[in-house]
Amino acid sequence: MNITKAKITKDNTLVATFKNENEDNVTVEGKNLIHKDLRAAFDELIPHLTFLCEQKEADGKDSIDELPEEIFSTFEVTGYSIGGSDDNTGVTLVGKRFLKSKKVLNLIAPFTMFNNENEEYEHAFELQQAIDACNYEVEQYLTAKKWAVVQQELPFDESAPTDIVADPVEGAAFEEEANEFLKQVAEQTGTTLIVNGKKVKPRHSRSKKVKETAA
Repeated sequence: MNITKAKITKDNTLVATFKNENEDNVTVEGKNLIHKDLRAAFDELIPHLTFLCEQKEADGKDSIDELPEEIFSTFEVTGYSIGGSDDNTGVTLVGKRFLKSKKVLNLIAPFTMFNNENEEYEHAFELQQAIDACNYEVEQYLTAKKWAVVQQELPFDESAPTDIVADPVEGAAFEEEANEFLKQVAEQTGTTLIVNGKKVKPRHSRSKKVKETAA
């Protein structure tokens, strides 16, 4: 799965964007709470946010291990966006700093390449490893039902139509396999799908009560 964006919402759910086999951008808005492992993976990006945004905690520090432990309560990484290609592939981190005034300072780190020889960030390799770990946890959330709370039953009444079939999206040449994948994501994860900026709305065909037991 080619994940390009991921964000933890204020409600502790996940919004993620990936490219499918047709190179369409598919955005998934999850409704289930994230697993602690996904949060831990995002926390591993905090030292990089501290360095890249030149925060005072990073002054005079050469390695990630030298950063004070309190950065993990002072900062939070809420999302990232992967861009570029080949040797220019990199990431932009988004986060915030909690101020003593109880206010929040939003932070956006400059785009940082992983393997470009012109990249001045000394910890680019460690940053790439941390992003890979985040991508793994994001994929587990989307495809393996790795959530903090598993939804046991869909709150549908008997008259509610429940079949989910993606309407065709203009300009997107969906193949049968891709459609089936999107349908499974919607059914299994309780999500809203957005393809190339457009919501894929369910098309109803019959009514029945559905009970879904998570594995």
